[in-house]
Amino acid sequence: MRYLIVIAVYLSAYLAPFASSQNPAQSANQTFQDWPAEFEGIPLTRLPMTDQERGFSQNFPGKIARFTDSSREIIFRYVERSSRKVHPSADCLRGSGYNVEPRPISRDQNGKLWGCVLAERGGITYKVCERIYDLSGNSWYDVSSWFWSVLLRNSRGPWWAVTVAERV
Repeated sequence: MRYLIVIAVYLSAYLAPFASSQNPAQSANQTFQDWPAEFEGIPLTRLPMTDQERGFSQNFPGKIARFTDSSREIIFRYVERSSRKVHPSADCLRGSGYNVEPRPISRDQNGKLWGCVLAERGGITYKVCERIYDLSGNSWYDVSSWFWSVLLRNSRGPWWAVTVAERV
C-alpha cells in the first residue's frame, strides 16, 4: 500500500505540468475577429441559438454561433482555451434524445478529415461531421485527440471547432 502512495505522488509530480487547462503558449494577440461570412464557398445566414445552446454557451471558453447555408446547419465554436466544455457533438445529440451511430472518417474536397456520426430521432436522420483546427495548420477530427494535443502543448490556441449537420 505504501508503494502505491509513493507511485501516486511521483506520478502527480510528473503530470502536474500537463494539468493546466490553459496552454501558456497560446498567443495573446490572436483574438476573435468575426464569424465567417461563408462556408465552403457558400454564403451563410446566422440562426438564433436554441435555449439549450444559450445555456451551454454561458460557461463556454469562447464563442458559439449557428448558421445555415440553406441546406445544412453549421455550428462554429471559437475556443479561446482548452476545456472539457469542448466535447463531441455526438454527446450533445445523445443528450437530446438522438440515436447516434459512428460513421467512418470523412475527407472533404480540400482533403480535410472530419469525424462523422449519423443521428436519428423521430424518423429524421442527419449526418453530423466535425473537426477542430488551429491557426497554425493543425487539425483534429475528434475532440479527444485535440484535447490531448493541447494538454501536451502540441497546439496553440485559439481553435475553431466546426460542426456540420445535413439531413440524410
